[in-house]
Amino acid sequence: MHLSDVARGASNVIMAVAICAAAAKPASATLYAWTLSGSGDVGSGFLTTAAADNGGFDIMSLSGQINDVAITGLLGGQPGGGYAFSPTGAFYYDNILYPSANSAEGALLDLGGILLSVAGGEANIWGTSAAPDGYSYYTYEAGRYVIQDNATTFRVMDPASPVPEPASAAIVMLGIVGLWLTRARLEAPGSVR
Repeated sequence: MHLSDVARGASNVIMAVAICAAAAKPASATLYAWTLSGSGDVGSGFLTTAAADNGGFDIMSLSGQINDVAITGLLGGQPGGGYAFSPTGAFYYDNILYPSANSAEGALLDLGGILLSVAGGEANIWGTSAAPDGYSYYTYEAGRYVIQDNATTFRVMDPASPVPEPASAAIVMLGIVGLWLTRARLEAPGSVR
């Protein structure tokens, strides 16, 4: 193997590592575990957030169940610029979480809260005060409100590992393939050793 082949191989490895390091950026979503409890109400699951410019974090997705009823999704996305009304008009929401900087109500959720899709209709969890049980949970099914609990406790756990971005994972894989190809070329028959 010639010294020039070693130098070329080393420079390719350094370039691949540099590209991977430069292209990799922190994940933009954060995963939280959440729980809800009240008189007769029990729920848990996961939600993801992304940075927002409103003092809180936009809730991007939500999963889990409440009272053994599966949450089929987050409704409405992020309306921006304040509250929006749910598809039925039963609730207003903003889908914002305040994990470190409390909302105006002193809670993790403000008066808009989270709009959920559940079997049979819509549901809304919102913050009413800074008290531990300062949350309300209502559903709207078959054209009527069902007050599930006006003194609910809603908690989010410390963020779990960041959700990786698919693009970052692809770049790392490209770097690994580049390293493998460089090594294969250096070990190919006919190369001078």
